[in-house]
Amino acid sequence: MHKFKPALLAIALAATTAPAFAETVSDTFDVTITIDATCAIATNTVAFGVQEAEPGNIDEDAALTVNCTNGTAYQVGLNGGNGGDTSARVMTLDGGTDTIGYQLYKDAARTDVWGNVVGSDTVLDTGDGFGADTGILHTVYARATITGAEVAGDYSDTVTATVTF
Repeated sequence: MHKFKPALLAIALAATTAPAFAETVSDTFDVTITIDATCAIATNTVAFGVQEAEPGNIDEDAALTVNCTNGTAYQVGLNGGNGGDTSARVMTLDGGTDTIGYQLYKDAARTDVWGNVVGSDTVLDTGDGFGADTGILHTVYARATITGAEVAGDYSDTVTATVTF
């Protein structure tokens, strides 16, 4: 016959006489996340290239891509560049004061000037998310007007594209 030590016997008895659980209580909790509406923009240079000073128009275009949270309405505006005037944009001769007029348009026919007044002359669209195949491509249609009296050299302007959402 085996003799149990009192401590081991107490542990064995406690394990076999554990209380039975007959009642329960519960509660609920929320799991949340907030997706913030956000946008990003990427632009390309409008490059008219090397031209001769012969009177006429030179047309070019560039891509502008907007990524916004899926379903987010936005407007893209283009400011007046360094001259500050969206109705009479100008490129300035590097290191000089001579200018060449140009304009930026929303349409391929180059009749609808792309400005910076929200709700008036901007481009409207809705974001489709930030996945690998997302982003809305907008084409910037540009036209430079050569008068024939231009001074030789490099002309440029800096335009700011702004997304309002």
